[in-house]
Amino acid sequence: MKLVHLTDLHFGCEDKAALKATATHIDAEKPDAVIITGDISRDGRRSELNDACAWMRELSAPVLLTPGNHDVPYFNLLGRAFFPWARFRDAAHGVRLEPWHAPEWSIVPVNTARGWQLRANWAQGAISRGQTAIAAAALQSAAPGALRIVATHHPLDWPNDAPIKGITIGGARAQEALIEAGADLLLSGHLHFASARLIGTRALSVTSGTLSQRVRHEPCAFTTIRRPEPDLIETEVLHIVQGVIRSASRRQFRLARTPLPGVPVSIHADA
Repeated sequence: MKLVHLTDLHFGCEDKAALKATATHIDAEKPDAVIITGDISRDGRRSELNDACAWMRELSAPVLLTPGNHDVPYFNLLGRAFFPWARFRDAAHGVRLEPWHAPEWSIVPVNTARGWQLRANWAQGAISRGQTAIAAAALQSAAPGALRIVATHHPLDWPNDAPIKGITIGGARAQEALIEAGADLLLSGHLHFASARLIGTRALSVTSGTLSQRVRHEPCAFTTIRRPEPDLIETEVLHIVQGVIRSASRRQFRLARTPLPGVPVSIHADA
């Protein structure tokens, strides 16, 4: 099984060379699926969202998408308050937005972005108890042995070494509940920062870099995820510099996929 995780495309300030290289890579590597965790536009303009989703539809692998905070109509306060996702849903026709159950995986997208919030930085995320319960129930539909994946734009629990600081409201509680419900892999974006870390012994949290000009401390990047053994997940971070892709790191994480005690293994190797 091979999955590609993309995030933060930010059409409107996209890196065209990085997008072209990524599409070529997907065509050559033939992953089973592409998971895109939001911020596909810069300002939530209809043209940006349409261009981003048109690019996704041209990829040679099926795509699952969840929105990010930049995908609301940024400069339309009425739209942000009352119909924040109308443009996004219109643009995303033909792209999968709902849970995806296959023999090898179950991918459950959860929208952690909000059109507005009762806090100063509304760009940060939130996940409600209701969303958590729905996602936990969806994980129960996974086939026996399938990799159970939750895809959000915001990390449920932000890495300590992230280039920006923040908190997803309800995130820590939701992360614990979703892992208890069987989640093996938590995918997110927002940080423009590639990271992979074990959560206890039973789940892996992965964030990926951006494919836009809005880089933070590292070049454009995305992550390939492989599953060489049922309890082993391999992540490979690929950097893109001037349209050229190179492997930046490859790591393996062994999960205890049952409630029994297990010892996590993290193997670092330069590719």
